[in-house]
Amino acid sequence: MLAIIVQIKNQLNIMKFLLVIQICSIVLQKCTQPINIYPLYNSHYDCATAGFIKGISTIRELGEENVNKDKMLINFSCKELANT
Repeated sequence: MLAIIVQIKNQLNIMKFLLVIQICSIVLQKCTQPINIYPLYNSHYDCATAGFIKGISTIRELGEENVNKDKMLINFSCKELANT
């Protein structure tokens, strides 16, 4: 019984990670406000991997002409959150 309680307690204390993305322009020297991407990720690895994938898809959506003209890039971070 004690082992089950410890296991449940450990599961409740698992950290989650929030992917936060910004689209930036070197030419304009500006970035968008940070954009929170859900759902939360179970590990930093999963969040970081998703950040690169989301960055690639966002650059493709913006299009080659716009990206080249404004020298756009994607910044992202993984914010660690306590599981509540």
